[in-house]
Amino acid sequence: MSGGPPFGPIVNGTQVVVFYEYRPNKHAGYAFMALFALATVAHLLYLIPLRAWSFVPFILGGIGKSIWSLKHPSGLTIRVAEVFGYYGRALSSDTPDKVGPWIQQNLLLLVAPPLLAATVYMCLARIVIAIGARHNLLISPRLLTPLCVLIDLGCLATQLIGAVLPASGDPHAIELSKLIILGGLIAQIAALSTFLLIAWHAQRRISRDPPRILTMDRSVNWKNHFRAIYLIIVLILIRSFVRTLEYLQGEGGFIISHEAFIYTLDATPMWLVMMIYVVLHPGRLIRHGQRLSGEEGEVMLRHYK
Repeated sequence: MSGGPPFGPIVNGTQVVVFYEYRPNKHAGYAFMALFALATVAHLLYLIPLRAWSFVPFILGGIGKSIWSLKHPSGLTIRVAEVFGYYGRALSSDTPDKVGPWIQQNLLLLVAPPLLAATVYMCLARIVIAIGARHNLLISPRLLTPLCVLIDLGCLATQLIGAVLPASGDPHAIELSKLIILGGLIAQIAALSTFLLIAWHAQRRISRDPPRILTMDRSVNWKNHFRAIYLIIVLILIRSFVRTLEYLQGEGGFIISHEAFIYTLDATPMWLVMMIYVVLHPGRLIRHGQRLSGEEGEVMLRHYK
């Protein structure tokens, strides 16, 4: 993990910036790049058949795509397009002193979780609407998704700004970037926790008073989809807590000094988030609920005739 590049010794009158306190593991970087690529391909295959348009941010988070240009202090312009965060870590194994790969991996690995979370927010609203339980949400689905996504975009903006600022090498910019990223992480934890409570409250109300659609077909596994939401939010929370501790500890901290944390408590949880929705894609439940809703409307129409 990279909370911010600490300054090293002065060599030939120039302050050396140390981007890692270890040499990044090339094989681990390539391995997780492959794992995320496979999960992303699976979601791309679901996209059109299930009309899962809300999964576009999810897919972008998996791809970790970014097109940006950085001006190196030496005057060299570094351009990176369509790259993976973990590919950046693999590149850093060969060039740990280069700013390009460091910014690349730091930027992409920070912004991916908010994109994944945005899709989860939209999924809850679409699920409760599909099963006819929108009245069980504490906040109207029309407000819940825009509100959560707006908060998520704010968190995304802070992490983008905080990840790019250190590129200048200015110590004040580096300190400011840490505060910005830390604020975004704390806001993300608060938003995720609130969303978790909203989802749990909705499930309780649906269990007590199931909507008509669920009584028409008791094989609908709507509870599993709520469990998937809980598990995904907890996994993203774990990653956010670890990142927050990393920035609180600062340079020389235990987390930032051990690469194992980024793979066990960041990469693995985020990959599991993608795989949960590969196995239990909410698009299937939403399509099933819409079909049942149409059948219910036909029954009511025949009744009133």
